[in-house]
Amino acid sequence: MTRKTLQQKFVPFWKLIIKPPKDYSYRFGVLIIDGIYLQKRKVEALIGRSLTQSVFWNFCDHENYNNWIDFLIRVKEPSVVVCDGQRGMLVAVREVWPRIRIQRCLIHVKRLVRIRLGQNPESLAGIEIKDLVDCLLRIKTRRQKRRWLRQYSKWLKRHKKFIGEKSKGINPRTGKNSWWYTHRNLRSVNSLLHNAKPNLFTFIGHYHEIPRTTNPIEGGTNSRLKELIHRHRGLSIDQKKILTAIYLSGKTNKKPPRNVT
Repeated sequence: MTRKTLQQKFVPFWKLIIKPPKDYSYRFGVLIIDGIYLQKRKVEALIGRSLTQSVFWNFCDHENYNNWIDFLIRVKEPSVVVCDGQRGMLVAVREVWPRIRIQRCLIHVKRLVRIRLGQNPESLAGIEIKDLVDCLLRIKTRRQKRRWLRQYSKWLKRHKKFIGEKSKGINPRTGKNSWWYTHRNLRSVNSLLHNAKPNLFTFIGHYHEIPRTTNPIEGGTNSRLKELIHRHRGLSIDQKKILTAIYLSGKTNKKPPRNVT
């Protein structure tokens, strides 16, 4: 048959209306949320899943506070939210569910630190904090958690003066002559860890129930969805949404993934 005939046979497929499941449950009360671009700067899919199945999805232009609010109010309240810590997402979660427990993805924390400090930090403070962050995924017990927090406090006390150093001259960010923090990347890392600290170790005591990372959605859903969209490149935005909805509606596993951490 001709290409035009084949395209006509697929027309009903692109008119399907696929909605998120109404009947779902959270294994161990865990909801994992994340966003994935279907088309850069135009359409993003916000996705929520339990350890065993897709729970809800919504399409928007990009991740922000308002879009996450619109997403979360349509979802049943879980006991724990596992997320990458995007700012608008965190604010929305705390507003919709004030008493919810949050687990920050430890891999995202490590990734952000490496982006800001690089693979080989030049300063002693940078080397020490990078090594300390690299140890995060080794922590499994409350004793290890307390030790890590003590080491972080000692690092901050030891390098507080260095982190607070200022320079006067042309600010590389603004281009103006003013005072500015000399080690702004190191300050950014310290701010990241300080803000993430309350949500880094929610999994402690529930190691086999609460994931420490967003891997179940990053590797189990998003990576395969990206591959699917890449295979069918050339689709319109509406067609990508339909393809995404069909894919997510079929992501119901009878068993949770083994590598929930």
